[in-house]
Amino acid sequence: MSQQPKLTQRTKLGLIVWSILALGIVLAPRIIRTCFPGDPIKVEIKTLKKIKRFRKAERKKQWNYKRKRYHTPPSKFNPNQYSLSQWMALGLTEKQANVVLKFCKYPLKSNADLKRIFVIPDALFERIKDSTFYPDKPSDKLHLQPSSHPEKQQLLATRYGIETIDSTQLVSIKGIGPFYAKMIMRYERSLGGFLKPEQLLEVYKMTPEIYALLCDRLDFSVPNIRQISINKASVEALDRHPYLNRWQANSIVKMRIQLGGFQSLNELRKSHLINVEDFEKLEPYVSL
Repeated sequence: MSQQPKLTQRTKLGLIVWSILALGIVLAPRIIRTCFPGDPIKVEIKTLKKIKRFRKAERKKQWNYKRKRYHTPPSKFNPNQYSLSQWMALGLTEKQANVVLKFCKYPLKSNADLKRIFVIPDALFERIKDSTFYPDKPSDKLHLQPSSHPEKQQLLATRYGIETIDSTQLVSIKGIGPFYAKMIMRYERSLGGFLKPEQLLEVYKMTPEIYALLCDRLDFSVPNIRQISINKASVEALDRHPYLNRWQANSIVKMRIQLGGFQSLNELRKSHLINVEDFEKLEPYVSL
């Protein structure tokens, strides 16, 4: 059997010296920073103001860009009668215009219905809202006339309160299968209850057709909102809410520790990660 070569005393000493040198190279920067800390970075108030003005100018620039992208219609128009090319002429993409056309089939009855179409940006809505008109609503007397199919009329008139909705009731609505019933109830639980119909558009794989069916059969007049305590909830519990992400949840918990507890919901506005739109969506679902 061949014998393994033995390390000489000189070789051993060389390995020890090289190990010490390598360790010194790795630790040197940390030792220098500890022993000779640099001056803290100071930002003058004037500089901070310039940064704020720059950010404000950038936001204004982006808004102006969006406004230039969209166009005012040449004359008064009924959105239900607009074609694909006409919607695209206002600034929508072909995909967005096709979604709008699907909603218009039901049809739209007011600007409130138009604004609910999630593919229409606010900048475009502001440009067209004063140029729209809608056909007169049918007289209420027409709805009072007896139907030749009373059972069908009763079925169409059945509306479920959103505060007590469950999967069984959803599946009983023609056109709403088990998949959508499951997705709607799953989102309802994570959200803490639906407050308005537009939130249905946030459900996974929601389509304009399904959304229209749900709006006809669900009553949102008495919502059942379940709130989260921002003074007690953990990061994980806050992160599970659809209107918050991990960074925003962390920010809320850190602010709570710094403040010794929130005294007002408006204190959430101080977080740099929660803008006005985020706060308005979240506010009904949180408590102290």
